Amino acid sequence: MEEQRQAARVLAAFGGADNLTRLRYCASRVRAELRDGGRLDRQEMARVGGIKAVLEVETPQRTTEYQLVVGPGNARPLYQALIALSGEK
Repeated sequence: MEEQRQAARVLAAFGGADNLTRLRYCASRVRAELRDGGRLDRQEMARVGGIKAVLEVETPQRTTEYQLVVGPGNARPLYQALIALSGEK
């Protein structure tokens, strides 16, 4: 249940489900690509519990990937909750 609340806040801070173009995860991060990076609410993201940092990384395809650093073991549950709320990306 906590992951669902966290995911709802993260999704809102990302600018909503319609702003997501790609979502994936690794051991300690949730990685998202957004349609409009200007809709990312960094202040709200900083208030979401469990988010240690938000990094902007340019991909080899020259898109920006936003990486939420959540720590080992926390990325998959958050990713799964985000997918459940937003649909497969």
